[in-house]
Amino acid sequence: MLDKDTKQRINSARQILVGKVPDPKAQDEQITNALIYKFMDDMDRENEELGGKAQFLTRALKEFSWGRLMSRELSGTERWDLYTRALTSFARSEQIPELFRTIFKDAYLPYRDPETLNLFLKEINGFS
Repeated sequence: MLDKDTKQRINSARQILVGKVPDPKAQDEQITNALIYKFMDDMDRENEELGGKAQFLTRALKEFSWGRLMSRELSGTERWDLYTRALTSFARSEQIPELFRTIFKDAYLPYRDPETLNLFLKEINGFS
């Protein structure tokens, strides 16, 4: 069962998407994709902090680290481009577990509004 804070964050992410992604199922897909993306990066960082190696966002996928995605140096358009390229790359990369590749297989952003993506990713960034 989800705690109150998690429910609130999910609802907030959903509200950001409402105007651009009216279908609740599609909103859930967008939230799931972003959470798995962040989860992979979080797991890589935790592994490295414990003396291990990153498993997901390495080699050709290193450019898609969550930290780089959230960098203030990126413009909204650059962030949109990086995020959409990451979703496509995750679906094809053998270094991503098959379950995650399947989830990312048909992933895409159904809108081209960098500001909406910025707000949405900022909300997702609050999950740990």
